[in-house]
Amino acid sequence: MKWFRLFDRYFEPTLIVFSISLMTALLCLQITLRLFDASIAWAEELARYLFVWAMYLSISYCIRDDRHIRIRLFIDKLPGNLTHYSLILSDLIYLAFSGTIAWFGFKVIGRSLKLGQIAPAMEIPIACLYASVLVCAILSSIRLVVSINKRISIIAYSPKSVRLTQHSYRHLKAKHRTSNRLLELSL
Repeated sequence: MKWFRLFDRYFEPTLIVFSISLMTALLCLQITLRLFDASIAWAEELARYLFVWAMYLSISYCIRDDRHIRIRLFIDKLPGNLTHYSLILSDLIYLAFSGTIAWFGFKVIGRSLKLGQIAPAMEIPIACLYASVLVCAILSSIRLVVSINKRISIIAYSPKSVRLTQHSYRHLKAKHRTSNRLLELSL
């Protein structure tokens, strides 16, 4: 179980940091080599592929930490458990979207392999780039299922006497929202 926790915690961040670091190193090397009238033919293409992979991996990473941008105006006004119900509904809609993206990503990868599309500089199948969409959709689906289960367990196991009124919920939310305090302090 320990390896699963490590995998859960460090999989996406490790790949994202590796991709961005390698992309930066390749682009710096490419710029430096231009000073000597030399270049690496595949460096820019690989940098683009790494950027796409990093971007798609960051989607599932943001789902894990619940960092996606949402319009929270309506959700913040809901009392206690209604907030969790609306977030579960939001996650279910997003799960359906991720499933659809996974299905079409799988079809696009199959079509690309069938047509034999090859990247011009690196001469690898374009399906390696398209696979980022499929991997992202699968990881996002897994993260969304975990998020939905976590929200359901919060609702199911919170005793009715502990459930918050709208006023106390807003008070606790404002008290523990450090990101807004940091923004106010920096202004």
